[in-house]
Amino acid sequence: MATLPEALPGCNPCATVAVYFLSMKTVTRALRWASLTSGQETVPIATTPRQAIYERDRMVLYRYRQENPTQKIPILLIYSLINRPSVLDLRPGRSVVQNLLAQGFEVYLLDWGVPNALDQFFDLDAYVNLLLRAAVREVCLHAEVSRITLLGYCMGGTLTGMYTALHPERVANLVLLGAPFSFRSEQLLYRWGTDPGVLDPQKVHEAFGNAPPWAFEGFSLLTLDSKPARLHGLYQNMDDPAFLESYLAMEQWVSDNIPMPGAIYSEFIRTCFHENRLFQGKLKIAGKAVNLSRIKCPTLILAGEKDHLVPPETTCRLTELLPHAQTIVFPSGHIGLSVSGGSQKKLWPQVGNWLSLQQSCNEPALISSQTTED
Repeated sequence: MATLPEALPGCNPCATVAVYFLSMKTVTRALRWASLTSGQETVPIATTPRQAIYERDRMVLYRYRQENPTQKIPILLIYSLINRPSVLDLRPGRSVVQNLLAQGFEVYLLDWGVPNALDQFFDLDAYVNLLLRAAVREVCLHAEVSRITLLGYCMGGTLTGMYTALHPERVANLVLLGAPFSFRSEQLLYRWGTDPGVLDPQKVHEAFGNAPPWAFEGFSLLTLDSKPARLHGLYQNMDDPAFLESYLAMEQWVSDNIPMPGAIYSEFIRTCFHENRLFQGKLKIAGKAVNLSRIKCPTLILAGEKDHLVPPETTCRLTELLPHAQTIVFPSGHIGLSVSGGSQKKLWPQVGNWLSLQQSCNEPALISSQTTED
């Protein structure tokens, strides 16, 4: 147990004690700061109860526990290949999964898993026509319906759009959350990513097999100028447990990058970023053209007004090909679309209401022998 120091010669004893406690507080905060900024402290994330109902290779399909489903069409969440899908269930009060469950939906999640060296040749065909197709089929079988709602986020939304264009018969509704389709923008990511002289994905594939996690750490450079403000906010709120929980959860997710199979990394960057083939209708998967205008199901496009990763111009131009699609541009960034308090209170209730409205004219047929062979 620490003992109080003796008063320094010629000093007021009360002043000596005050200096002592002030120095101890400073040291304590410095140690806590080091712990917070070094990743030593973590909080539980993605804690909503769920059950794995299907596995294939690294892919796992989960169903979240729903005690009182009131909506008839289940939702399958599809996230990107870059990070883990836990951002969709980050923390209580900041969870898309819990928000949808509370609105009475049955919610499933496709977790692509962490690829290993054997997966380096998985391309768009493998992800769209094999893995995603299998996941949709299994949700239909498990829920005993013939069509479901697909909700794709970021690159997962782009893959979901490709799947829906190729296999529209399985999709009742389509929700695209911060998903790029026209890869042309003045934002820095697109000035870099569309220049073959700056980014040659084939060299990464040849050198490493899978694109390593550090290949995606450059995303943090796009907002480097805002990091001092974030750190200042952390320092100012070091004694606020609620702030720290949200901060640590987000930092934990952001820093947990995973590799991407080299084949799809190379193919996606070359055909979408470099050549913009998807939006132009020139992309082919397994020899079949991906024509986005074939998507006829009710479609909702969600874009972040302040999104620097997938700005509205890369997402909302999809309405040129899908004139029936509805669009919501929400005042948030890319991740804020899913985890911000504002999106949880305002955006996701709108999404739930939109899906409920589609249900009245889009009743899911029971599964039949004709639909189980897909």
